[in-house]
Amino acid sequence: MGLGLGVLLGTGLVRLVTQTIGDLYFVVRVRDLSLDPWSLAKGVGLGLGASVLGALRPGWEAASVAPASALRRSQQEDRLAERSGVLALAGAATTALGATLILTTAGIVWAYVGLLLIIVGATLAAPWATRLFSRAATPVLARVVGPTGRMAARGITASLSRTAIAVAALAVAVASTVGVGVMVSSFRTTVEEWLGSVLQADVYIQPPATVFRRGGGSLDPGIAQELRLLPGVARADGIRTQQLETEIGPVDLVVAEIDGVRAGIYRYKQGEAEAVARATRAGAVAVSEPFAFRSGLGRGDTLRLPTDRGERAYPIAGVYYDYGNDLGVVLMHEAVFRESYRDPGLSGLALTAAPGVHPDDLVESARAVAEGRQQLVVRSNRSLRQASLDIFDQTFVVTNVLRLLAVLVAFVGVLSALMALQLERRRELAMLRAQGMTRREVARMVLAQTGLMGLWAGALALPLGLALAAVLVFVVNVRSFGWTLAFTVDPWILVQAVGLALVAALLAGAYPAWAMGRSDPALAMREE
Repeated sequence: MGLGLGVLLGTGLVRLVTQTIGDLYFVVRVRDLSLDPWSLAKGVGLGLGASVLGALRPGWEAASVAPASALRRSQQEDRLAERSGVLALAGAATTALGATLILTTAGIVWAYVGLLLIIVGATLAAPWATRLFSRAATPVLARVVGPTGRMAARGITASLSRTAIAVAALAVAVASTVGVGVMVSSFRTTVEEWLGSVLQADVYIQPPATVFRRGGGSLDPGIAQELRLLPGVARADGIRTQQLETEIGPVDLVVAEIDGVRAGIYRYKQGEAEAVARATRAGAVAVSEPFAFRSGLGRGDTLRLPTDRGERAYPIAGVYYDYGNDLGVVLMHEAVFRESYRDPGLSGLALTAAPGVHPDDLVESARAVAEGRQQLVVRSNRSLRQASLDIFDQTFVVTNVLRLLAVLVAFVGVLSALMALQLERRRELAMLRAQGMTRREVARMVLAQTGLMGLWAGALALPLGLALAAVLVFVVNVRSFGWTLAFTVDPWILVQAVGLALVAALLAGAYPAWAMGRSDPALAMREE
């Protein structure tokens, strides 16, 4: 079943990824779904391995425990309650080990290992934390719901081996949605602020490009000159781009006039804007953060680039933040570029409107100049920024699908735990029914219990999710791409997480509540 569902899920995800590639780079059509036998084998191995590992302890317990003890579930629950403190200490040690690995090692693999240990540590601490929460919630739920509320809260502790696992599973799933959600939100906020800093002009013009981050064409010199002289243009900045093959791989060279006005649009990780602007005018270059990460070069180092007059060395004056190119960019002043390279023509033009001139009017004027002469993409600052954010959002559609899948898996886990509880508590609930508890009160007790479990799972998911987000933002992302992101937490994501856990638990408890309420007390109490 897992393989079949995986193939269906893969088909849907391929469509989403294909659409993203089409928006970012070029049109691509996928006619066949490639099924890697090794991936399928790993799926089978994971399913069988998880089942075998999960059955080891119950199998050993079933073979070693005396039949009379096996019939008394309370002994198992008492043992888990007694050991919950030890498990919590083991969880704290595992979490500390994971954090130590993340902080003291390099490489993406160790970061993921540390992340896994943090999750395992939180899971081991779940029984102890759930027990404390249940005790604290008992008087509160008794006031709100009544006697059935008190019984619901105590039932969580009485069936800790079932409820703690369900709470832990749901907490981990919701924590993953919090972690990824905060990471994506931090990334989006960072990109939005970066766009606001970099996009200072009012209108941007460039030839159509088949690749989003690199333009292959150049502006017609006559058209470029007419665009510069348009009425209402206060300033025109030309951009030249060229890809160079270097010892460290392909390098995107961006050429611009970095004067005192435009120096402030770049935010520097190493160096100061005005000092870097002066250095670039004197023959130095600035490099983007991804380039510095990929090449290992930084401020004060020397970068050797091939030019039309042979290889030349350029001192690096600063490292600036850039989120438009994951390979990295070298920024060079226009005057320095002309000394060593033949002019390839303008790759783009940025126009700043004069006071009182609306950018949309300038867009129409620019399109009128190019109409019938050269196909150009003319966008206002607002539309370019919105298009960039739309592409960003579409890039993470696949992530949202996987987040939903994680919650669905946790939902099944909670449902299975509650169904197991229903089977074990048939006689107990039958006795309560025989003593006068109505079907509605049974359902209220079960839903109160599942709601409490969902609320607690959501509360546990928040610190764990924020810890996962911090690792993703400050460790995994930096080691993978070299980007520095601002850690921002959207409160709505946290509210959604708690609500998601609560709703998932209540939905999972709906059927067990209905089934328990409709069970026949006489049949449930009958001895086999």
